[in-house]
Amino acid sequence: IRDGDSRIHIVTEMTNLGDEALAELLTGYVVWPDGGYLVDEPIVTAAGTGERGGWTAAYDEGWLVGLHAPFSDYVTRRGRDRYTQHVLQPFESRRFEAWLQIEPRGELAPMMATEIEFGDLAAGRIEGRVLDTDGGIVAQPAVVVAQAGKTIAWTLGEDGEYSMQLPEGDYELYATARGYARGASKRVSVTRGRTFNFSFDDVQPPGRAEFKVIDTEAGGALDAKISVKQGYKPLIGYFGKSTFFTELDPIGELAVDIAPGDYEFEISAGGGFLSAPVALALTIAPGERLAIEVEVPIAAVPQAHGWFSADLHHHSDVLDGFTEAEYVLRSELAAGVDIAFLSDHDSVQNNELMRSLAAARGVPFIPGTELSPSWGHFNAYPLDDGATVEIDTGRASVQEIFAAARDMGADAIAVNHPYSDYGYFENLEKEAVPGGLDKGFDLVEIGPVLDNRGEPSRNTDVIERVWKMWNENERVYLAAGSDVHDVWVKESARIRTFVYVDGELSIEKFIAGLKAGHAYASQGPLVYPEILFGSELQHLPGTDLDLRYVVQAVAGLRAVKLIEKGRTIDMLTFDEPADLAPIRFSVRPEGTTWYSLVIEDDAGRTAFTNPVWVNVTN
Repeated sequence: IRDGDSRIHIVTEMTNLGDEALAELLTGYVVWPDGGYLVDEPIVTAAGTGERGGWTAAYDEGWLVGLHAPFSDYVTRRGRDRYTQHVLQPFESRRFEAWLQIEPRGELAPMMATEIEFGDLAAGRIEGRVLDTDGGIVAQPAVVVAQAGKTIAWTLGEDGEYSMQLPEGDYELYATARGYARGASKRVSVTRGRTFNFSFDDVQPPGRAEFKVIDTEAGGALDAKISVKQGYKPLIGYFGKSTFFTELDPIGELAVDIAPGDYEFEISAGGGFLSAPVALALTIAPGERLAIEVEVPIAAVPQAHGWFSADLHHHSDVLDGFTEAEYVLRSELAAGVDIAFLSDHDSVQNNELMRSLAAARGVPFIPGTELSPSWGHFNAYPLDDGATVEIDTGRASVQEIFAAARDMGADAIAVNHPYSDYGYFENLEKEAVPGGLDKGFDLVEIGPVLDNRGEPSRNTDVIERVWKMWNENERVYLAAGSDVHDVWVKESARIRTFVYVDGELSIEKFIAGLKAGHAYASQGPLVYPEILFGSELQHLPGTDLDLRYVVQAVAGLRAVKLIEKGRTIDMLTFDEPADLAPIRFSVRPEGTTWYSLVIEDDAGRTAFTNPVWVNVTN
């Protein structure tokens, strides 16, 4: 890095010292910020297009970290990974060169200036003033630049003034600011060496919305998620969000400055599990202050039946996360879970802060960590006070991973996303796990409908593997977690674990019930069994066994399947989706066996239960 420069020059040379060609290598650099926002479209090059070069960046109000990678033609992980795909012949070397750019403000203008410099591009300058619709100076404006319908950069101004360098070409500009609506777009043609003055006087100042969310029947305050479904969504992340969460205190309340305009909001308090989300249309005028009381009808109260829930896989703003600890808790409570949970990759950095925040709200907290070698991820929890991650997971065997988890005090070890690229079961099949199969885990994770890449979770593979384990009398049980890293993009607890607790809720009882199989994993449906999951029954041969349940789904019930030893042996379907239904299956077990349920609601969300074990004896 040169004195006074904001760019770090990085050069890597790799050589194939082997006798065989290495094909289809993906080689390059990655930039993974702790927190902030990603500039992932359209700055980065789309994967597989064959286009070369480009740059990518992450930012927040007080910083920007960007990567110029002129060799790259392949982008993954929302732009954080930039590679080129290539072949390296025996004894061939290849040189990779990039520049890491670090700036003290969250704007893209410096990245554009570097591209102009590196490419020796013909360029001009735009500058001007930004006023609001009342003629007032917008103190800290932003001017956003688009080309061919795609945003390419923005610059921040001071005291209403802005300036920015652009390559020669045709652009569309608009002005905005924190909480302000965007103004109309203006067209400009930039030519070499010229400065163009473009001022704006149509930026509308914010209004203020003050929400209060309450239970329709009981009248009590509810933690809630408030999302903009239709309406203005700021491009610059720290200028305003499209997803909000009510305060930890006072409960159920949120006051937010928001850009003027017409909006459709969705208010969710345990949405999809305990209630249906509520739609709300609002028009917010410049400078207007609106007080809005939203009633949410709560349809399900599983706690009244002894069932308590947690999202047993959640991240904050460590390594690849974007969510501050406070918002992890706010998001989890808005989802309607009963226990707070955190499991960052190979870190306990935010556990004490989460514990403090949860304690202030009177919410139990399970501290965890996700031990994350490349061949399998494992949640370990609850951890002892003061426990730290001492193991180098990149060099450890599976036996060493499990031993480290137990040394940290973990009563439960869960196999996370078992059939992902970095899943334990997937890599066992590839014979890529140091130490091979080790049955020292307690739980296997069921994932949400869609994983973090937006692809269907491989829950069918997971549940079939677990059913096979049950057939071999292995008492390994299901857990569920959302694997959320960014609560403003993905919904916390969109899949969660329900555990039966007899009497007053405690972490000790919850973990004990989880490990005993008194639990189920759900994307929405609820179930209250007469015979507790995980129970072991002694049953007389030649006699019927009645399995009775009450099932519930705020989206309506579609089907309930009875599973015996991995096969569907009976199924109840609903011609008209029912919210709540008692069901009974009558079976006559012929020998030692097990029974579980798969429940589907009308939105296509599923619940998988742990088994009831049956021993047929005289």
